[in-house]
Amino acid sequence: MLKPTAATAMVAALAITTGCVTAPGYNAYGDLYEDVYKDSKVYKKHKKTIKNIDKEFYQPAIEQRAANKVSSMGYRVKDVKYKKGDDKIKVKATRGGKDYKIDLSYPSYQVIKIK
Repeated sequence: MLKPTAATAMVAALAITTGCVTAPGYNAYGDLYEDVYKDSKVYKKHKKTIKNIDKEFYQPAIEQRAANKVSSMGYRVKDVKYKKGDDKIKVKATRGGKDYKIDLSYPSYQVIKIK
């Protein structure tokens, strides 16, 4: 049989462990407290700056990866457009003297449509 202090310690450990997994605001696909952070005064004050940073750093990387994917398929890439939040990337490319519009899915970069 367990001593009362050992049983109390075990119950406390289980409560802490379970509490970490089911904490309010928990999102398995994002920041643990993202919803709490976006409600803070700091986020609201610097919202425009944060969005500009996202656009300057992440969007070019996404567009470059899409351009690499299309060029590896034998096309010459003219233009790549991606808007944050969209699930597709639009690429204008040429091959054999013909112009093509290629839609890629995001984040998998799989070809959706070629026209």
